[in-house]
Amino acid sequence: MTNNNTQMVMCHGSGVTRAIGITLDSVLNQILQFMLANPYEVVTMEFNEFDGNATVMAKIIHDKVLQYFTLPSGQQLMFSRKSLEEPWPTLRDLILANQRLMIFMSDLYWALEPKPEWANQKDTWKQDGFAYTSLDTQPAQLNSTYFDYCTKGPPTDGSFIKWQQIDINLSILEEDIVNSVKQGKIPQLCIGPLAVQTNSDMLDSLADFCYSKWPYWFRVRVNDYWEGNLFKVVNRFNDMNVARVKAGDSITPY
Repeated sequence: MTNNNTQMVMCHGSGVTRAIGITLDSVLNQILQFMLANPYEVVTMEFNEFDGNATVMAKIIHDKVLQYFTLPSGQQLMFSRKSLEEPWPTLRDLILANQRLMIFMSDLYWALEPKPEWANQKDTWKQDGFAYTSLDTQPAQLNSTYFDYCTKGPPTDGSFIKWQQIDINLSILEEDIVNSVKQGKIPQLCIGPLAVQTNSDMLDSLADFCYSKWPYWFRVRVNDYWEGNLFKVVNRFNDMNVARVKAGDSITPY
């Protein structure tokens, strides 16, 4: 928070290693422009950790979401669920309804009053991969943990099935480490062998295997620093997915 609790800025981390980014307004405006220019894209937005007064921040986020993602016609770009029993939409449903923004919130969700229908409490619906891989320090350990977890499959006792998420750090550039040290920051990186030896082929096989076991996937998140450019990574994976769908692969959001 800045300017007497009137402006929010993006951040990552906490304490002395916290990285401060640009304003929330700047980020939301970029997302809005992207959505307007790309009417067939669906965006997932997640408000995760926070540093400040939860009640004040939740109110600002609520107001900013309405400000940026309510069209002049009055239509909201956010997808709203009337009840917890309402089924999740497909990507096609979201695109046809032009409600292409899905919003998840962490603890800030509980500070929202009243709670809007477009806000989803992320921990209610999603299982983060870090929750069960946080102690892994070697590639073999990471692979084993994911495959063992996916082998178990969803619960069979009728309990709620959460959306699944795979989190993988592939590698990091030496230049990034040096720059962090020069700036007096603690480099945000995973342990060396885990970073160097884990690769995209493992991710592909893991995603295919886990998809066959779990029916609901939220996302597969990859931090691939070797490529140095996030958009290159995204484009590569998008091209691969498009090729698979065109080839008749069953892994398709439709």
